Amino acid sequence: MSKDNILNLYLNGIPYGGSIYGVEEASQNFFGIKASELTLTQSAYLAALPQAPTYYSPYGKNKNKLEDRKNLVLKEMLANNFINKDEYNSAMKEKVVWRLQNDTGIKAPHFVQFVIDYLEKKYGADVLQNGGLKVITTLDYNLQKQAESILKNGATKNEKTFNASNAALVAIDPKTGQILSMVGSRNYFDTKIDGNFNVAIAHRQPGSSFKPFAYAEAFNKGYTPDTILFDVQTEFSSECTPDGFPKNRANDPKICYMPVNYEGTFQGPITMKAALAESINIPAIKTFYLSGMSDVLKLAKDMGVTLGDLNQYGLTLVLGGGEVSLLDMTSAYSVFANEGVRNPYVSILEIKDKNEKILESFQPNPKTVLPKETTEKISDILSDDVARTPLYGAHSLLYIPGRDVAVKTGTTNDYRDAWIIGYTPDITVGMWAGNNDNTPMEKKISGLI
Repeated sequence: MSKDNILNLYLNGIPYGGSIYGVEEASQNFFGIKASELTLTQSAYLAALPQAPTYYSPYGKNKNKLEDRKNLVLKEMLANNFINKDEYNSAMKEKVVWRLQNDTGIKAPHFVQFVIDYLEKKYGADVLQNGGLKVITTLDYNLQKQAESILKNGATKNEKTFNASNAALVAIDPKTGQILSMVGSRNYFDTKIDGNFNVAIAHRQPGSSFKPFAYAEAFNKGYTPDTILFDVQTEFSSECTPDGFPKNRANDPKICYMPVNYEGTFQGPITMKAALAESINIPAIKTFYLSGMSDVLKLAKDMGVTLGDLNQYGLTLVLGGGEVSLLDMTSAYSVFANEGVRNPYVSILEIKDKNEKILESFQPNPKTVLPKETTEKISDILSDDVARTPLYGAHSLLYIPGRDVAVKTGTTNDYRDAWIIGYTPDITVGMWAGNNDNTPMEKKISGLI
């Protein structure tokens, strides 16, 4: 065959992700035009994609990498005299508009992309595209449809009321770790909110939803829900005076740390149970300190939440000063739901190749990381409607008649993130609300929005 014939076959058969093959189909899908009508910049994008169409997808999380690769294509064309300097400069300045991704035939798109990313990393792009893999996932599509509907309706209302344009949700079976639902935004195809970005696996500050880890470690060390703490104005830095000023006036005042409670008031003596149920900040920080900050960090990691060096955060960590993913937090709360037994989250039940050979199959991997007695104390507190009444009111939205549901909310100080995570022995559900671009919401809110 001639080189032209070989190139013709290649251009008509190369994969561009999903069911898109060949430059003509790619041109129609991505830009809505024939391949013969492509601009130089559009052509450079299509030349850049085939190396790893999933990784470089314009609808995925690596759009900046696609941009870099497109620029490389143009640079090489210039170096090899396929284009001149003026054409190169013009192409580099051109802003290409991609068509909205076709939603025909795609269900649970954030979850599907999550699985695809896993497959590509483990088996490689070639096997993913051409290996004829048959993949059975953990997704419960009936739950997924309900989750997508709830999230879309709720986030639409939140945008009008709180300027919170987006939301995400993860549901996990705590007995197995299997992901039952994953919704990464209110609408995967909404470009205005960068909807194809999966916030469920992004790292955001969890606010007070991190507090149960500190109390769990305290209970491990012998403290009880009836242990009394003092909710009073407190300066936590030994280098500062009780009223919050550096002892050495030459020091930066930022070394002092005198946090406030959500409501700006103090309650005096209070039990650990009441402090956690009402999510009061000052007792939580004291619990974090008494529990051993490094031990709390280790417990969180054992439960599924990994943070960096404690020195990065200090005492603010217990108020959600670190950054974690909704998927990890929901998985960690599943330990509370499963009496202290951790099952790492999993998205795949079985993978077969084109010859029906099983490449991998789900194998339970339970590990006890928390005493059952500790989980019972945490669950009792987080499900006690009377104990949380001072904060949320009696029979609030957290109350579900006939069900013992343990729930914790969280909100960051600057109102950029609102969280709520709830569980029963059969399911753990985590939700996040906010804006993808990390802009703050307009009103003082909680995870109840």
